[in-house]
Amino acid sequence: MTVDLAEVARYMRMGRSVPEGALADRLRKLRDEAVAVVRPARIWRRFPLADGAIVSGDVRLAVSGTLARHVEGCRDVYLVCGTIGADFDAFQRRASVSSGADALIVQALGAALIERLMDSVEDEIRAELNAGETLVERYSPGYGTFPLSAQRELLLLLDAPRKVGVSLTDTLLMVPSKSVSAIIGVRPAR
Repeated sequence: MTVDLAEVARYMRMGRSVPEGALADRLRKLRDEAVAVVRPARIWRRFPLADGAIVSGDVRLAVSGTLARHVEGCRDVYLVCGTIGADFDAFQRRASVSSGADALIVQALGAALIERLMDSVEDEIRAELNAGETLVERYSPGYGTFPLSAQRELLLLLDAPRKVGVSLTDTLLMVPSKSVSAIIGVRPAR
């Protein structure tokens, strides 16, 4: 798993600039170190959407507000969770101590790497869709009126702490920090 320098530069808010010279060299070095510690893990599961909720056993995840509008017309949804692992968090802490510039670069590297992983998850999900079905864009807790607290139920429904090592702090931060949870609606065949 890797990312190109232009992608990392975008997360560094450099626009479409491609790093050159010493900055490009530093980016390459830190990218190589980051890639060496990344331990990607991902899980997804398809659920029926009924009566404004996703339900399994005793766990109920409400689908309302902006999320309901986002998945309107979908009968099923995928719950997804991905992470680049706890080793990346340790790498990020070490980089932050050595240099503010390195901290910025490693933060951008982590963002680019987790997005690359989540894009690959979507590709894997597309491969298992029934003929004619399509996906809507990922929608994560914290977007619109979909509360961040919904991550609790989302991670429980996926058994994410046990299966991919992603959990939540009491303040709803994901651990490892470079992790993503989301809902992806499935549009039925027309």
